[in-house]
Amino acid sequence: MNAEASVIEASGLSVSFGGTPILSDIAFEARHGEFLAVVGPNGAGKTTLLKASAGLLESSGAVLLGGAPIEGLSRKQRAQRLGYLPQGHVFHWPLSVAEVVGLGRLPRGAGADLSEEDRIAVARAMEETGVSGFADRAVTTLSGGERARVALARVLATEAPLILADEPTASLDPRYQLIVLDILKRHAAKGAVISVLHDLGMAARYADRVLVLDEGRVVASGPPRDVLSEERLGKTFGVRADILERNGAVVVVPRSVI
Repeated sequence: MNAEASVIEASGLSVSFGGTPILSDIAFEARHGEFLAVVGPNGAGKTTLLKASAGLLESSGAVLLGGAPIEGLSRKQRAQRLGYLPQGHVFHWPLSVAEVVGLGRLPRGAGADLSEEDRIAVARAMEETGVSGFADRAVTTLSGGERARVALARVLATEAPLILADEPTASLDPRYQLIVLDILKRHAAKGAVISVLHDLGMAARYADRVLVLDEGRVVASGPPRDVLSEERLGKTFGVRADILERNGAVVVVPRSVI
């Protein structure tokens, strides 16, 4: 792997809970300009992989952010280099949408009063995610899909080059699934994105490369047309699928269980 070209690089990444291995000897990288999709069956270790990559879980092995070991970076430095979008989008306090998105500026040194640069970044993130119209509403009054977009706006406001997104399209209707993945694809062009996706069709459409996990191990990695084969989907997901190509893109259509 070329650390200079990699926004993030991991090798030998392993995680155990209570002596039970969850991830074993994982190696991957996301290069500048790349959208990497992480797919796999339930319990494969996808969320654990993102958390370990962000330094949020105790792990063995090495994770480099821009060539620097993650354990040598302060929390602030990590937050400036990567934005983590978890599942769930739970907000416990009735802050306004604008205030929540403004929290994304904390790693950039923002205080109680945002600078002009901060306000521009917050406004841009809200506009891009389509939440500007309810900037003054309490985030706790929003629907699940609206909260998901607010959470993404907060991550975008950080302006971190790397985004780790865990099922960013969950709870979204089809239109906003496409909008969110379009946003992440645009961000990847300026840095890199690693996203856990359950929709194999979306992974095939948006990802430059796909990492397939099964039982805590990488079982395939590469471009969608190479990785998302009928054989691989059968072995890993237990489904029969039609693999088509339309307008130069791979289309995955699951049709039955095995």
